[in-house]
Amino acid sequence: MADQSILKQVVKGIGEIGEKTVETGVKEGVNITQSVISGQELLKGVKKLDEREEQQLKDEEKIKKEEEMNRLRETSAYPGRDVEGEIKEIRDKKTAEEEEEQKQFLEQIRLQREAEAQEREELLEAPGNAKREAAKTQFAPGKRKKQAPDAAQMSQTSEFKGGKID
Repeated sequence: MADQSILKQVVKGIGEIGEKTVETGVKEGVNITQSVISGQELLKGVKKLDEREEQQLKDEEKIKKEEEMNRLRETSAYPGRDVEGEIKEIRDKKTAEEEEEQKQFLEQIRLQREAEAQEREELLEAPGNAKREAAKTQFAPGKRKKQAPDAAQMSQTSEFKGGKID
């Protein structure tokens, strides 16, 4: 039974909160509508144009429109840019530049190879180049010097001439 009285009090409290919320909302709504500025209040200082002024404004707008139309007609009378032709010209120019760079690169390689070949010929013709002569005979086939046996290979009985006995 105590549970039912608690439940009734909770429901009653929620009802009171709802009532207060609605009352506050209504009051605030009334305050908002009172604070809204009407169009008449906003445009208080604006006066209505008479017929003569209204006609003058219309004439000025018409003149501006005609001037704009004439300007557009003049600009459209000139032939447009030949975009495709310009693109083709740029492509041709770029291709020509690439070909020129490639020719220069190949020419540099050719000159470098010629210089290397000339240097090789000069080295071959140069007399008394000791390093070059040594390099030629280093791996040449033919009779070679025999190496003397080391001490470990020699026997204790001095089978080889010049061997020492320890």
